[in-house]
Formats: sequence, structure tokens, C-alpha cells
Amino acid sequence: MILLSEMRGSVLLLRLNRPERRNALSMALCAALVAGLRAAEDDDAVAAVVLAGEGAGFCAGGDLEERRLLADDPAAWQARATLADAVLAAPGAMAKPVVAAVHGRVVGMGASLMLGCDMVVAAEDALFTWPEARHGIWPALVMPQLLRHLGPKDAFEVLATGRMLDAAEARALRLVNRVVAPDALLEEACALAAASAAYGPESLRGIKAMIDAAGVR
Repeated sequence: MILLSEMRGSVLLLRLNRPERRNALSMALCAALVAGLRAAEDDDAVAAVVLAGEGAGFCAGGDLEERRLLADDPAAWQARATLADAVLAAPGAMAKPVVAAVHGRVVGMGASLMLGCDMVVAAEDALFTWPEARHGIWPALVMPQLLRHLGPKDAFEVLATGRMLDAAEARALRLVNRVVAPDALLEEACALAAASAAYGPESLRGIKAMIDAAGVR
């Protein structure tokens, strides 16, 4: 299975499960994740969601091999773009809180998926980068989240240079909420998710709506 699902109390833990591809976001994984988040929204037993990754890192970004294979198929290319938009928007569209628990490499579209979550807990070993320019990719998918979190100057720097940010710098830039030891990552993320769900989805829906209206999600 490319997406693993596990209940921890009232928190649903969803894990990207393509470790052999560093959890790169293929069309199949994007579709599974969108479906998983929508099902969680409709499930009364789920109070909150934690999104994590199996293997050495959270997510290597979009699946570049799949991107190359689809380059000459306009219909498939459009379907892929639609899925990519949907997966980045899915956490913010939920009334229930979604917490990203990230470790290792957190790259490109994977880093923007993280930023689309309501909160982020990062392991001390996490490294963040947006290398689209290095690959000759127009950063249309990742730009909105970066601008909202960093503003134009810092967003330009991380995109134009593709440099790595460690967990401490990501915290200083307010890209993540907390930095913890790797072995405490999931426990901390699940605890934060459960605590943030205490007042119920309708209250949280209002909070998310106000943040969206301010243009700062």
C-alpha cells in the first residue's frame, strides 16, 4: 500500500509509503492521499490527522520520473496537474486539524504539502529545500505556500538558490511549529493534533476560514 493508515486514539496517522522513491508524490500517491484525507473528514471517529512519511525522509517532492514519462501525453499531464493541486489544497480544506510530522529530506512539492497542513512538527534531522529551479521546473505549484509563509524576499532566495534549510532555521522562519528529537516525532505530532481538536471541527473551520481570508495560510 502506498498510503498507510493507523488510528492512534482519535488521531488518524497517514504515512506516505514509497520509501524506495523517497515518498515522491506520484499520481497514485496523490490520489490515495486526497481520498484518505476526505474520508477522515467524513469519519466521526477521527478528530485530527497526522501526516508522516515512511523511510529515510518525509517526501522527495513530485515524482520526476513520472513527470518525464508523461511529458508527451497532454491529457495525462493535465490530470497530474489537477491531482497535484488537489493534494496541496486538501489539508487546508478540512475542518479537522492536520499536522505534518516531518523528518529527513522534505523537498519541493513535499515541503509545500507540509506547509499546507495546519501545523508542522519537525525532527531535528529534517532538511528543507525547494529545488525546482535546478530541475528547470517553473515553481507554480509551490510558490503560493512559500509566499504566504516567507514573503517575497525569502521565498525568492530559497527558490533561486535551492539551498537547504535545517530544522532550526525552518523554525526561525516559522515554517514549522516545533522541533523535536526524531524518536519523539510521532508522539509529539499526535499529541499536538489531539490537543488542537479539543473544541471540535466547527470551531476549527471558523479559524481556518479566517486565516484563509487573511491570505496567510
